[in-house]
Amino acid sequence: MILIIGLDGADWRILDPWLEDGSLPTLAALKARGRWGDLTSTIRPESSIAWTTFATGVNAGKHGIFGFVAQRPDDYGLALNTAASIRAPSFWQYAAAAGRRIALLNIPMTYPPRAFPDGAVVAGMLTPDVRALFTQPPELRERLLAAVPDYVINVERTGMKLRDFIRATTRAIQARGRAARWLLQQDDWDAMVAVFTATDRLQHYTLHLLHPDHPRHNPDEARRLLPELLAAYQAIDAAIADLLNEAGPDPTVIILSDHGFSPVTRAFHINAWLRDNGWLALTAPPPAAQPDLWQRLRQRPGLRRIKRSLPGLRDIRRPPAIAPWMTRIDWSRTRAVYSPSGGIRFNIRGREPQGIVDESDLDDLAAELIAALLAFDADSQFIADIYDRSELYAGPMLAYAPDLIIEPVRNDDMRFNAIIRNNPTTAQTGDSGELTGNHAPQGILLALGPGVKPVDWRPAPVDAIPATIASARLQDLAPTILHLLGLPIPAGMDGRVLDFVTGDITRAGASDAAPSPGTSADLSHEDQDIIQERLRSLGYL
Repeated sequence: MILIIGLDGADWRILDPWLEDGSLPTLAALKARGRWGDLTSTIRPESSIAWTTFATGVNAGKHGIFGFVAQRPDDYGLALNTAASIRAPSFWQYAAAAGRRIALLNIPMTYPPRAFPDGAVVAGMLTPDVRALFTQPPELRERLLAAVPDYVINVERTGMKLRDFIRATTRAIQARGRAARWLLQQDDWDAMVAVFTATDRLQHYTLHLLHPDHPRHNPDEARRLLPELLAAYQAIDAAIADLLNEAGPDPTVIILSDHGFSPVTRAFHINAWLRDNGWLALTAPPPAAQPDLWQRLRQRPGLRRIKRSLPGLRDIRRPPAIAPWMTRIDWSRTRAVYSPSGGIRFNIRGREPQGIVDESDLDDLAAELIAALLAFDADSQFIADIYDRSELYAGPMLAYAPDLIIEPVRNDDMRFNAIIRNNPTTAQTGDSGELTGNHAPQGILLALGPGVKPVDWRPAPVDAIPATIASARLQDLAPTILHLLGLPIPAGMDGRVLDFVTGDITRAGASDAAPSPGTSADLSHEDQDIIQERLRSLGYL
């Protein structure tokens, strides 16, 4: 049995002090016994791209997910990406087609769940709430909620004090752990994937507690809240112990994160910079920072519940705008915009409805814009890299990618780390607000058990245990897991089987039929509203 546990955003730099002092005994023991190392995420290291790459083993140019939002090349409209937007098969689809029994719990980008013969899906991050149909088979939902009545999809931070948010998240972790153990008990699975997204949520809002030199750090607050934060991680450690006990005497265990985390203090409002430098033109001033009454009401969980419970209010619908500021763009004078889809898009004649940039001028335009950004960045030092999309992605979905991808600084020196925001506010730069942590490019990887090359028991302190996994990439997990399941590696996968596993690698022929990827699916206006508010609170929109 293969037990795959995802800890969204987990980072050895955050975990190791607690491993070393004995606060997380299960993870410490696994690290002492197994192989471990860093796991390189995607560019950008955003959960939508990253978890989809984990699932499919291919780059975004093949699976088509470049962010939580999609923008069509022939349209200025935006839409939320869901599981139905993914254009490449997942490793669990390949495994199911080969007769393997797989259970999935809380993996981002699995809502709405697809029919999954001989398997089980409990959808993750983009599920609006537990009232939605978020399981396959559908009847699994009622059974799960009967077994774990306090199961929740996500704890919304809006309106909560930080201590209350940490405590609510800890309770959600405990419920997730019970749900994972319950699902594991439901069948004799060949593999199970369970993801704890709480690590990501907590780190977005609490990294200032762990870094005394963070501008938001308050020693009194840290003394009060660090024990609460540790309790949340201990709940995850306990849940992992329960899953190990339930999985039997000798499971193969893989623990991974989709990216890491670094402290952050600054924000780069890139569309404000584009506007001030003549690349982007607006027909009206940017939206006020203060949300309107409708937005403020939507942000109140209690009022949202009242709206859903009263028929007269429940039936009120209006399509939520993902980026209202885009309606104020004067496309006749705009050459480039930083799209919520994840990068700069050029307003190209013949591609966009009101394009003004000729294709013959694109190279010069890109060079001019990059030079201007780098000149600006010589003083501000917000930007780590600027990529043409063809440098990062290849495949039939490349046309859906932004034209330029901007990577902010994400390293150990928080003085320079930055979040990119796309709303054209009145200032080009600002602070990162209540988000004191942001994604970093290196996640974690830990593996042990049958099929994994053994290492000698290492009784040394955790901080002295050498890494034994090198050069691992997130896209390598799908082929590695298929190999551990005794299956050939599909010819189209970009990832490789990692060298810590045993056995000869076999590959499927190029003509072998692949499972069908997702198809389009609609979300209700209310579901879109809930998902957008969640993404907005985490800095994705």
